[in-house]
Amino acid sequence: MQLTVIIPIYNRAKMLFHALESLQWQTYKDFVIVICDDASKENLKEVVAQFPNLNIEYHYYEANAGQFKNAMRGVNLCKTPLMKFLYSDDLLFPKALERQVKALQEAPDAAVCLGGIAEFEELAEQNTINLLNYSKAYIPQPRNEKQWARLEEYSGFVPSACMYRTEFFRNIGGFNTGLRGIADWEIYVALSSHYPVVAVDEPVCAMRFHADQVVKKYCLGSDALLIKDVFWMTSNANPYRTRLGLPWSQQLFLRQDICWRDLRISLSSEYRLSLLKKWLDIVAQNNMLLPFIIGFPVFLVLKILRKPKVQTRILNLEKYKDMIRSILLQTKTKNVEEVILDC
Repeated sequence: MQLTVIIPIYNRAKMLFHALESLQWQTYKDFVIVICDDASKENLKEVVAQFPNLNIEYHYYEANAGQFKNAMRGVNLCKTPLMKFLYSDDLLFPKALERQVKALQEAPDAAVCLGGIAEFEELAEQNTINLLNYSKAYIPQPRNEKQWARLEEYSGFVPSACMYRTEFFRNIGGFNTGLRGIADWEIYVALSSHYPVVAVDEPVCAMRFHADQVVKKYCLGSDALLIKDVFWMTSNANPYRTRLGLPWSQQLFLRQDICWRDLRISLSSEYRLSLLKKWLDIVAQNNMLLPFIIGFPVFLVLKILRKPKVQTRILNLEKYKDMIRSILLQTKTKNVEEVILDC
């Protein structure tokens, strides 16, 4: 067996059903599914029982470990050369596994294969799906001390859109579980510093936006996870700091970038006064207020110069929308075989 699909999950029984349904549609069949149940209150075992044709190992844990620590449980259970995470709120398009396994087999030195991400939301009251955005995988150039990578522009690194070579993932140390929100981005930065990266130039993952989504908690309106994580990731206290291979100038640029991004969020919000105060508190606590003010003109020039030239590509997402609609709403506008051939 070549591949393990790891599903770290807490509750979300209905979404787990959808995720497993998308795995049932895969054209590539040589994989095992490892479900790590992080002390869910919902009965996820009942959902698993509805997929007897899938090779599923279900593990229930009494202690809730959190997103990335729970994901590492799955890594420790993995016995295959390749592995892929599938978050419970995401879906895989039918040829995702086939395309990414092939890409890694053709590039034995690569640590990770990226894929395109189609973002969507379910409009249950209207019985329809709304496609929000499509993110093409961004492959960085090989890095060295004198070359900056556009880390703030990375896309396609979401675990559900990635496939990893298990040995390299473990060699690098796995997820930095001290990061609450961006451990998936951080390990991609680390892997791209040490190994080649390949990509599938097609959508492989459908990423669902919803009220309980972890990424919605990144901004200043809640816990400000993103800015806190970036500050901690680039601090001397981070034991994983050296694996990123980032010169001091790059780390300062990342800090400037997140300061500016979250400042814009706070100023554009209707709660701007309270969010601005929170922003000031976080930035001041991390000794970034003066560097941000003094270095902002230089940062702005570099930001403009570093903006990558993205090649536009006309992509017909309607066929992918059909697949998402078929799984979520059980409204099969085509038969399964036609959808699989399309996607």
